[in-house]
Amino acid sequence: MRKYFGLLLAALLLVPSLALAIDMANVKLGGDIRFRGYTMDNWADFNDDGAYDDEMDMFRLRASLFAGVDVGDNVTGYIRITDQNYGEGVAVAEGKDAWDDHTSNDVFIENAYIDVKNVLGPISLRLGRQNMVYGSGFVILDGQSQFSSNSIYFDGAKATWDLTELVGLDMFYMKDQENSRGENAVGADQDNNGDDITLMGLYLTSKNGGCPYLRGQQEVYALNREDEGTSKDIWMFGLRLSDKLDFGLDYSAEAALQTGDAYNGEDHSATGYKFDLGYTLDFPIKPRFFGQYVLLSGDEKGGDDYEGWDVFYGGWPQFGDLLAWKYVNMGSSLAPNVIYNPGSTVVGEANYSNLQIMTAGIGLNIDDKIFPKASYSKLEFDETTAYGLLDDDFGDYYQLDVKYVYSKALSFAVYYAVIEPGDAFPKTNQDQAREFFWEAELKF
Repeated sequence: MRKYFGLLLAALLLVPSLALAIDMANVKLGGDIRFRGYTMDNWADFNDDGAYDDEMDMFRLRASLFAGVDVGDNVTGYIRITDQNYGEGVAVAEGKDAWDDHTSNDVFIENAYIDVKNVLGPISLRLGRQNMVYGSGFVILDGQSQFSSNSIYFDGAKATWDLTELVGLDMFYMKDQENSRGENAVGADQDNNGDDITLMGLYLTSKNGGCPYLRGQQEVYALNREDEGTSKDIWMFGLRLSDKLDFGLDYSAEAALQTGDAYNGEDHSATGYKFDLGYTLDFPIKPRFFGQYVLLSGDEKGGDDYEGWDVFYGGWPQFGDLLAWKYVNMGSSLAPNVIYNPGSTVVGEANYSNLQIMTAGIGLNIDDKIFPKASYSKLEFDETTAYGLLDDDFGDYYQLDVKYVYSKALSFAVYYAVIEPGDAFPKTNQDQAREFFWEAELKF
């Protein structure tokens, strides 16, 4: 760990000296600290008495420092260094993540990129380690998530072409994992001679008023994710529409089609949908009633194509923290061999697939200080026979979270969730999964 702390110290010493050279007004320094306390039970296998160790009581600390500098001529730079540790604060050996002991201590460069505005007229560039978030994060948000969503970065290049003031096109080539440095380095796939995971694509965004025929925001994308280590090469084409109306209604609707080569050598053919609808009443506490429907296709046994949805980079806890833990862990631990995300190729990803979610809930805004939200979701599997499932009933999912904004810099939150497993699972694996955490977050 010494080299990482040395790097952090060097960055802190370097940034002030740069600032003196170019003017402190062009330098921005800051950071954040988030401290959580977890209590979790059956987050892997729905079995109180199982051999798998899935009960945890632990603290998790995440701290970041960042520096941004404008060096003139439309050029800026940004760097963010982060430390995360969880599990009794125990430091582990360098380069080792002792997940089996529920401990971790990671120091890493979370972001480091160069921005060049209008390098080719209306085209700007971002080069380096960067986060990319589109829409609600349904298909692109978490890049190199490591374990427990340490980070969401990609390494690569992105060009943004401002077609008009309201319409922009992003063009990018990113690495999720770059495991082989040379084309001749032999990975798991002898034909491709490598084991990199690459994301490239086009993402068009038309903001409110950009399209003369539609109101709200429109997003159209064409993406490719290639995993050389498993010969998985998938194209995805999608559309997202969203808007927030003056009388309190808000909505978003996203649909995507996937094609290409699946991880197992079959042709890939999958679909995914996510619909959100909300209505906010004009009351002092601003109650917002909301609903959500999500369908991520599963593979139908005996078909010519593999039809299981590939998560791409939507594996963050967008459907709640506890369900994400389930999709990371349960496939490898639940007997008898229940598998519902066989397209998984990256350790630590929440590979949502073969899943249907129907959600209803309510959120409140109390004096712009307290934000409680509660929801109920019915979880079902899209297909059963190809996955060894007993039934399509995944279970009932309850979530409650409350955020308290103490000041502009400091906030507190609590979260509680329960999954009551359904008939899809054997009787030996039908105990509740529960998660509770509280957190304090400071931004400066």
